[in-house]
Amino acid sequence: MFPLFSSFLVLFCVADLYLKGPLLGRGGFGSVFAGIRRSNGLPVAIKYVSKDRTPERLKVDGQGRLPLEVALMTRVTSAPACPSVLQLLDWFDPPRRYVLILERPAPCQDLQSFCEENGCLDERLTKKVLVQLIAALKHCESRGVLHRDVKPENLLVSTESQDIKLLDFGCGDVLKRSAYKYFSGTPAFAPPEWFRRRHYNATPATVLSVRVTLYNILCDCFPFRGARRVTSRSRLTFPRSLSTGSRNCRSGPYPEQMVVVVIDESKHIPAKTPVTDKSLH
Repeated sequence: MFPLFSSFLVLFCVADLYLKGPLLGRGGFGSVFAGIRRSNGLPVAIKYVSKDRTPERLKVDGQGRLPLEVALMTRVTSAPACPSVLQLLDWFDPPRRYVLILERPAPCQDLQSFCEENGCLDERLTKKVLVQLIAALKHCESRGVLHRDVKPENLLVSTESQDIKLLDFGCGDVLKRSAYKYFSGTPAFAPPEWFRRRHYNATPATVLSVRVTLYNILCDCFPFRGARRVTSRSRLTFPRSLSTGSRNCRSGPYPEQMVVVVIDESKHIPAKTPVTDKSLH
């Protein structure tokens, strides 16, 4: 079959199976549109990813070498699935960009937009988000996947149930024990060691991104005014609006040295608890 004709068939297949709706978001990765599966009216998200940006491929058992984002999502969404990870339903391989068909819960919005519209999350809802996020990241770890871009914009929250789903594996990679010497993600959530030593490890970096996300949705700002400014003398301040009161906590540049607010689920008593890499185990 001629390549041009094959490409036409792929594009025709996407349009034949899915009705594309309004734009949901756009970034360096490409664009995401609302969509509907024509056969049953199922809401979906249709993500277009430029092949120029994502040349890497990864071998998946029984499926050959897939685009990296597709391969990572195939790993994390294969059965048994995690309810806190957005599901990949289908994907297509036209000439210039990949097309990913994703789950689209309704009604929902990303957690950043939710906080901008409703204000900071209260501690009860923050606890619920944190528990689900850690479950999602533990699931990713069990499938050998590093998300690497944990932030409120990449958490989809149901406006009815407040359940969340981790999305966007476009900055992800295969999980490994050795240090990473390149970074892909959002600088404000990056580990300080990346800026100073140009390398970092997966679990500490993930723990730190969770802590920054937690602080951000509780306090409506970033700790330390950015990861680049964190030193061994940095102090983390909690606003008086939190039930723990005003706190000035000494924190070093590494995740295991950070101190965060943790809500005791059974007694509803907040506690100040040091966080280590064991948070994800």
